[in-house]
Amino acid sequence: MTKHLLAGVAALGLLTSVALAQGTPGSGTSTTTVTSTPNGGSSMSTTKRGTGWNGNEVTNKDTYKQRVTASSETHSTTETDSSSGGTTTQSTTTSKPQ
Repeated sequence: MTKHLLAGVAALGLLTSVALAQGTPGSGTSTTTVTSTPNGGSSMSTTKRGTGWNGNEVTNKDTYKQRVTASSETHSTTETDSSSGGTTTQSTTTSKPQ
């Protein structure tokens, strides 16, 4: 079960990478962390940083958690205005019971 979940999460992470690459031109960095817990849960978090079309720094973070009783995913995008230093963050979390 956990192998199937991690495979699905990895595939979703790859799709998300493609979407980010299309949305943020220029060079960037990406970090992915996968963890598992002794009780059978797992999580994956991917953080991508790049430059948006307007020159602002853009950070996208996707987190997927699988627990025995529920699963959740959180997607957030933070954009930092290079001229004013202000930030804008959009975040969505979806949870499902098992």
